[in-house]
Amino acid sequence: MPDKPPIVAGIFSSKKIKNQGHADSGQGKEIACFGGDAFPGGSKKHSHCRYFRIAGIRIRLESDLPIHDSTFAAKFEKFRIPRPHSEVVRIAHHFSLPIIQPDKLGREIYRKAPWAIYRRGSSWIYLGIRPGRKMHSAYSMAIFNEAHTFGQIHHEESSLFSQGNLHSLTLFPTDQIWLARLLAGRQGFIFHAAGMKVGGRGLLFAGHSEAGKSTAVILLQGRGEILCDDRIIVRRWPDGFRIHGTWSHGDVPQVSPAAAPLRAVLFLEKAKSNRLIPIADPREVLKRILPLLIKPLVTADWWEKTLAVVEKLVREVPAYRLQFDQSGKINEIIRELVTNRQNKNKPRRQGRLP
Repeated sequence: MPDKPPIVAGIFSSKKIKNQGHADSGQGKEIACFGGDAFPGGSKKHSHCRYFRIAGIRIRLESDLPIHDSTFAAKFEKFRIPRPHSEVVRIAHHFSLPIIQPDKLGREIYRKAPWAIYRRGSSWIYLGIRPGRKMHSAYSMAIFNEAHTFGQIHHEESSLFSQGNLHSLTLFPTDQIWLARLLAGRQGFIFHAAGMKVGGRGLLFAGHSEAGKSTAVILLQGRGEILCDDRIIVRRWPDGFRIHGTWSHGDVPQVSPAAAPLRAVLFLEKAKSNRLIPIADPREVLKRILPLLIKPLVTADWWEKTLAVVEKLVREVPAYRLQFDQSGKINEIIRELVTNRQNKNKPRRQGRLP
């Protein structure tokens, strides 16, 4: 994997720095970890580094300012890990925003508040912008390398960070914008679905908002572990597909970093009865999956990598229409599905993918 840091030289003016109170914040310097860095077991409640793991990916989060136990929302504690021997992804927060030189940003490929996105060589540059404002009014700037394994995030000021209870590691509106690109290089993607681990097997309850994802996992919560009710990571490992919990939940706050081998994809349909209907045509499965992919800024290389994984999933994992009501009878359907280890009801995939 490409682990070279992003190219920052020339982007910032050397004359001025916004937020002079943190003018000594380094651009790309190594931040020393201390305090609670030895978690668990550290005696102090803050440090300048925290470590997390999601979908098997280890993340080192650094900050110029101390990270307290209240800095990030409580849901992240379930994904927190001790300091690993090696880190795959490194994200560094700097609380100064040097003056940006617009002509050094590279090629603009997207602009709609709150984002302006640029490509500069092998680097991705994300500007946080306000509606109707000019370039120089950007309030944040994130620079990632090509693989999104190394990111430096510069903030205009630190009040949001200091307030705490943050719901993303990057302080972006969502972490999905960078995770989706990172996962593409790891045979993975983020899926608009709820996920549960039932009897050691993973189930995806797929659908857009109002499809009943949260309702389904609430009805089934006594039967297994809720991984997340709105966003699930799917990765293809050497032994097959697995689903992984995320912190991007919807109405149900329970989240888990756990993983499970994927038994089936269940496309939800609210109904007056409970029924599991196999989908045999791979084209139909693909048609249903594609709108539910969580997409970053879409590029040809992202589509190519993601579609290659999705097509394997369509061929290898059973898919069904799951019609259900709120009577709770869905529990019996799920029990039979996860205990059918011989996959007797696995749909036969006929026809070619488009």
